[in-house]
Amino acid sequence: MYLLNKKVLVFITGLILIIVIAYYLSISFNDKTDIQIPKESIQIQKDTTEKKDSLDLFFSFLEHYELEEGDTFISTLKKTNLNNREIDQLVIAVKDVMEINRLRIGTRIEIVSDLIKEERTVKEIVIYPDSAEKISVLRIDDKFTVSKDIKTLYSEIIFHEIEINKSIYSSLKNINVPDNIIMSFVQLFSFDIDFQRDIRNKNKINILFEQFKDKDGRLIKTGSILFAEIILTKDSYELYRFEDNNYIEYFNSDGKSATKALMKTPINGAKLSSAYGMRKHPILGYNKKHMGVDFAAPIGTPIMAAGKGHIEYVGTNGGAGKYIRIKHLNGYKTSYSHLSSYASGIQKNVRVKQGQTIGYVGSTGLSTGPHLHYEVIFNGKKINPMNMKLPSGKKLKGINLKDFIIERNRINNEISKIKN
Repeated sequence: MYLLNKKVLVFITGLILIIVIAYYLSISFNDKTDIQIPKESIQIQKDTTEKKDSLDLFFSFLEHYELEEGDTFISTLKKTNLNNREIDQLVIAVKDVMEINRLRIGTRIEIVSDLIKEERTVKEIVIYPDSAEKISVLRIDDKFTVSKDIKTLYSEIIFHEIEINKSIYSSLKNINVPDNIIMSFVQLFSFDIDFQRDIRNKNKINILFEQFKDKDGRLIKTGSILFAEIILTKDSYELYRFEDNNYIEYFNSDGKSATKALMKTPINGAKLSSAYGMRKHPILGYNKKHMGVDFAAPIGTPIMAAGKGHIEYVGTNGGAGKYIRIKHLNGYKTSYSHLSSYASGIQKNVRVKQGQTIGYVGSTGLSTGPHLHYEVIFNGKKINPMNMKLPSGKKLKGINLKDFIIERNRINNEISKIKN
């Protein structure tokens, strides 16, 4: 009996001990739960339990677009969740602070949207017309409020006088001239100079251009080339920027325009790999007259329209692969073969400007490697692009010539100050 009572006593004591431990564990667990879960979260859980429909969970999305050839501000907005009425309201809201029809290729547009109860709503549109300007359009109660932020920029005139070493591009790149300035420099002289044959080491370059920095000295954007000169072994070419009735063009010191009907080399940074004339065809294996010139370049290198005109043909053309032909004025046509792809918006009958990107280097059709085959056709006959004699550009006269001489002298004085 004593042993039985002893066993009962141990059992009851153990049971009491388990209950006490369980109680303290329960308190400890609740305390930790209170610490880990913020009051706001507890409130949300409570609200969710008592009134599920009152909780509006939402997510924000950021999308960005960059205008490509053929895009417009409105066509980009139509890719978003805005309806036609909202697009009309937005266009009206921004028209006083921005010319929507003059946005450039590459303009960045950001769209901020909220997703509330599976319904997506555009809340803010941010447009960057250039690196110094930001336009924000905020949606409040179905109305659009516009604000404009423009950085204060400081102009800086840069002058370089260098000798060419290996190439124009590498020589200017070595002194930190921005890429767009280098490309503009090359394009200015592409009417008169064969960069593969005429340029030699020790030839000289002079260039004067404008750039803009912010208050912290960071380069924000580049301006225009004001003066450019190439001094070759026997010849030299100099060009001055001149704005005439809002039309900007480059002229030599006598007021003669640099612009001609067609460019000799409608591609930058390429190597002339095959000239015009008889040669053994690399694929067909027999001698055949090469009716154009080849420029070797990496796949994807931009190809420019050699002159203004309209697209006469675009598409696959036998051994030429992907092919474009442009019809220009005065009986001239140009063709571009073996492309990898066409630029956005390039199709038959579309008008193009001189220097506009129309396609990209490839190796389609009968081709042994990536290159551009470029032809010039005059009155139905293929001619050598490197030897063609094109009419010179316009010559300034009268008051325009006087104004140009004033501007030319001002630029020369600016260069003299910098050099001294």
